[in-house]
Amino acid sequence: MKKIIPIIVPMFFAAMALVCSCEKPDVPAITELDKDHILTVADIYKMQADSGDYYQFTDDYMLFGSITMDDSHDNIYKEAYLQDSTGGINIYKLSKAGMVKVGDRIRMNLKGSYIVNYSGKMELSFVDVEDATLQVILQEPNVPITPEEVTMAQVIENPAYYDCRLVKLNNVQFAASDTSMTYAVEHGSATQNRNMTSCDGNTLVARNSDYADFAGQPLPKGSGSVVGIMTRYITNSNTGTKTTYQIIIRSTDEVNMENERCD
Repeated sequence: MKKIIPIIVPMFFAAMALVCSCEKPDVPAITELDKDHILTVADIYKMQADSGDYYQFTDDYMLFGSITMDDSHDNIYKEAYLQDSTGGINIYKLSKAGMVKVGDRIRMNLKGSYIVNYSGKMELSFVDVEDATLQVILQEPNVPITPEEVTMAQVIENPAYYDCRLVKLNNVQFAASDTSMTYAVEHGSATQNRNMTSCDGNTLVARNSDYADFAGQPLPKGSGSVVGIMTRYITNSNTGTKTTYQIIIRSTDEVNMENERCD
């Protein structure tokens, strides 16, 4: 016998549906879900590990979570990051820019999407889905997740746990050799790495797009904290495996480095 759970559509959305079509409940309405078809981010990671390759969803599996980064500042484009109580994941590629916003609690129908391990970063790829707008249903807006406060050492020691999670790195600064630079190349067409160090001697990079609306802003010269999404990029060569730890900045409003430098 199937186990089913009800989905309660808040009165707020019923009222909004009468005002505009921008935020409305499931169409057609869904009143119950098969509990065995509701997944967590941890479930998705395990499915990819077990498959050993790309995994495509052919059934109506559902994922509930909160958007932790959107493309409103153009540091990413037509993609987003989602997090639940078990982990974070990249949503790649949404059908249009501005489709979701930070703080949106959503339900995603995963049918047709792929689980992809992109050089160490876990992605839910919607590239081959005809209309991703039908896959993402807003449950509740403006309920942002508080970033987890960590040190750079903690992130490096446990990269699998922090993959695609929203964090606040404390006691960090941009490398002295980079402080004369900007976040990225204004009016450029690539993505730039800016080196960041911690007061305990660890390093990672801030990965910034030339299309970001803050690309031409100068890097801060002091130390402090930064909020962003942690990712990693793994490369394999004849000399072995190399892992580059990366943070993707949501906004320079979340880069607070007004203290004296650690060095």
